[in-house]
Amino acid sequence: MSESSPMAGREWCEPDRPATRARALQAAVYARITSVDPASTGGPVRLFAVGLPAILERLKVLERATSSVVYNLAPRCPFDPQRREREPNLRTRARGVQGHMITAPLQHLSLVAAVHPDTWVAPKVQGVGIVVDERIGLFPGPPTPDGQPTAWLCRDSDVVMAFCQLWRETQQQAVPIREAPGVLPLTERQLQVAALLSRGAKDATIARRLRVSTRTVTSDVGRLLDAFGVATRWEGGLVMGRACPPALAG
Repeated sequence: MSESSPMAGREWCEPDRPATRARALQAAVYARITSVDPASTGGPVRLFAVGLPAILERLKVLERATSSVVYNLAPRCPFDPQRREREPNLRTRARGVQGHMITAPLQHLSLVAAVHPDTWVAPKVQGVGIVVDERIGLFPGPPTPDGQPTAWLCRDSDVVMAFCQLWRETQQQAVPIREAPGVLPLTERQLQVAALLSRGAKDATIARRLRVSTRTVTSDVGRLLDAFGVATRWEGGLVMGRACPPALAG
């Protein structure tokens, strides 16, 4: 690595300071992003998608390009009520691709565990991004003028390998999500109930949509409240509000 690289310097090399490493990584990513034309389709860094729904939808493209392993740091893993991750996750597992997401403790961890069962949980997750096959990275960039998030593909080997090192350091402090305190198993129907609740549906409406009894829905809601560690629907609504950003509610 050259001395002029944004990643050169002592802070990039200190393995016992993941927060410093994460800041240096973000600075390196931003330096590369701001040096390219967003309309460019060539070069080691290019725009992937704008807006959270578009980013999640285009992850299918990245999934198809993955052959062996995914490293993912997601401090605040959201719950998508449209379940856009379902098909890519199923295809990834069917192809034998190893998925390794690490997230931080969240009140909706049970939802994350049901959707992403291979996830790990670390006390603190510094940095955000995805690297596939240790060759392609996907990182957040500066938001658009109207506040939309952006995601950028990166083939810069220095950045990609630095992210993998950060992931490995984080994983040393992590546990499998099923072993995380308070995580309860949830069924696919309970995930459907959670998705409909996030859109403001009442029990009777959910029962009609899922073709089950209202009593069954009420029982599933109770299970979700237990999973969130709360006692009332109002508290459960607050948890769902944090778990599901408005941009995903669609």
